[in-house]
Amino acid sequence: MKMRRWGILQGKEDDLLRDLKRTTLPFEKLGRKYGASRQAIHAFSKKQGIKRPVKPRGHQTEGCRLCQKLIQISKKPHSEFISIHTIVKEIGGSRVKYLYHLRTLRDKGLVDEKFGRLLSKRAEKAYAIYFKKRLPMLTIGRKVGLKNFPSIIAKHRKLGYEVPPSLYVYDGREKSRIQSEIQWRKQR
Repeated sequence: MKMRRWGILQGKEDDLLRDLKRTTLPFEKLGRKYGASRQAIHAFSKKQGIKRPVKPRGHQTEGCRLCQKLIQISKKPHSEFISIHTIVKEIGGSRVKYLYHLRTLRDKGLVDEKFGRLLSKRAEKAYAIYFKKRLPMLTIGRKVGLKNFPSIIAKHRKLGYEVPPSLYVYDGREKSRIQSEIQWRKQR
């Protein structure tokens, strides 16, 4: 026959033993759950000789809702061209939280190094048009309010982004028309 401890934990020992053996909840939370102090829970655990399970160290990306959303967003096509503002808006919450989780995912190699580094919302819109429509780069830039979209593409290519060639193919007449238009604007 088991000896029962009289006092605060009377009648709760079996449930407490199960919780102590299976969970990594701190003694303080267990104390609140069973209506005892953390010291009483610790003394009970020590007296029973219970070996507590070890809580895993570091950030657990598998169980983190925010990390899973970031991984899901990063699997979209051309995800490295999604701006930080859009990502934070989709996830909800603060930018500071997002940065910690994104850094953790990059360190573990679960998302691309370039994912979440695009800062400009206009550049994101320009890339979205660039990937879908057959338009000249200067036209795309004008539509979203960027004067230097071709130079942004060149900069991203130097940084290692995989920017595919434009869907729009310049023929001789179109290129000369654009150059003459640029010269005409400069003269104005």
